[in-house]
Amino acid sequence: MTIFEWITALVPILAVLVLLVIMRLPASVAMPLSLLLTALLAFFVWELDATRITAAVLQGIVIAITAAWIVYGAIGMMNTMKEGGGMNAIRSGFVTITPDPRIQVLIVGWLFVSFIEGASGFGTPATVAAPLLIALGFPPIAAVVIALSADVSAVTFGAVGTPALIGIGNGLSLDVSKPESIEFLTSVVLQTVLIDMLVGLFIPFILILMLTRFFSKAKSVKPAFEVLPIALVAALVYSVPAYIWTLILGFEFGGMLGGLTGLVILVAMARKGILMPKRIWTFDGYADELDQPVEQPTVGKGKRELPQWKAWAPYLILTIFLILTRTVPFLNELTRSVRIDLPNILGVEGISTSWEPFYSPGFMFILTMIATFFLHNMSWSQVTSVFKATTLGIGGTLITLAASVPMVRIFIHSENGGAGLASMPVELATAAADTFGGVWPLVAPWIGALGAFVSGSATFSNMMFSSLTTNVADSVGMSETLALSMQMAGANAGNMICVLNVVAVASVAGLLGKEGTIIRYTLMPMIYYVTATGIVGMILATFFLN
Repeated sequence: MTIFEWITALVPILAVLVLLVIMRLPASVAMPLSLLLTALLAFFVWELDATRITAAVLQGIVIAITAAWIVYGAIGMMNTMKEGGGMNAIRSGFVTITPDPRIQVLIVGWLFVSFIEGASGFGTPATVAAPLLIALGFPPIAAVVIALSADVSAVTFGAVGTPALIGIGNGLSLDVSKPESIEFLTSVVLQTVLIDMLVGLFIPFILILMLTRFFSKAKSVKPAFEVLPIALVAALVYSVPAYIWTLILGFEFGGMLGGLTGLVILVAMARKGILMPKRIWTFDGYADELDQPVEQPTVGKGKRELPQWKAWAPYLILTIFLILTRTVPFLNELTRSVRIDLPNILGVEGISTSWEPFYSPGFMFILTMIATFFLHNMSWSQVTSVFKATTLGIGGTLITLAASVPMVRIFIHSENGGAGLASMPVELATAAADTFGGVWPLVAPWIGALGAFVSGSATFSNMMFSSLTTNVADSVGMSETLALSMQMAGANAGNMICVLNVVAVASVAGLLGKEGTIIRYTLMPMIYYVTATGIVGMILATFFLN
């Protein structure tokens, strides 16, 4: 690959960063421009034929529809909770546990997100958690940034183990029906969790640091350091149980049960006042220094104060739906019985897609919405208001997804052109391997993050680069398990800046057009996580696992 071709392969990534993050164009403008640029480069430099480019675009549009289905359900769920009064009641309930937003970040933003990631994944956690944080009085931009940045450690276990089972499993062509394949994947997951115990230890604190520094009136880091001990505990009450549950039940349940265990422990600590801050901090300052109590915003139109069990029931129902359809064989088969398959689109080998609409989290959201209509005794006018607001709110998201996902699919499927090159991401990764093979532990997390950023999923990142990673590891005499765990951890972090996830949660929070601003914030914890992971991996590879 020539220097010009290498730069060309970088252009789609740079275009997104420049247009979204630096120029701060709304995603509905930036992504169509990036799509056009990527298609032109694929045609003229990679020399792809028009049929292959069109097939990749069509594949992207179908995938965009599947993503929009999830976003529609998430927005509908939020609107239902607003209209029925559930959000008001949840806000009141959390304030009784702790009125301090710093601790609310740990409970909702960190542990609840980890639990939902383990159950569902694929962008669902942030779309569920951000509205809850907004209901607690968080500024929408803060809620979105916290929800996205918190969804990192548990991505290892996302959607009941999908990044390992489907991502690495398919990437290495493993037969996951064989015990030795599951044993190998489990060793990779456990290695990733051990690394995360060191690197992820500071993520909850970083979330609070961002909260007090960027989103409060005083813009100070001092309030964050006041809760450093409990923030470190919050990290450990997730990661240690996640590791133990993985050993006992398998990696499918580590994130889910790790998050749930952590929630129980941290809520109990908050109720008992263990390691809780002595002063209550708010976005306007310390409560005891304010002339008048800070008013928590009222969310939605619901005037009734629902009992806590009824307010939380929709999230319990949603969680049960997600868990049962992914763990109970009969329900798993039933919800996956309707499948839309598009193999070899336009006759192009390898460009295929499928959609299981009733297995999608979007359908689980819709079912939960319907159950909530009855559970919260909502009137017909409230129900119609929910569907009207949800349908009107999805328009901008559809435009963005219809451009961003096809751009990514062209990028990924840019092999087999007249130029004789591999796909753009593989060429970039291969060039990195040739240049930095001796320090691959430092590079592997960045490759994983790149894959998640461009593909929209840690699972697809693992699928794309696992084979390359093991080949490089073998060539430099590095442990394959360690190399894959480095890549996997990087892919987890890439979720923070994944355009697909950012657009989805921005839509739910009413922040369409602010995607670039969101990524500017989430880049910071992402860079920390990937860099720290690389350093830890380099130390392990050099001194312990060589």
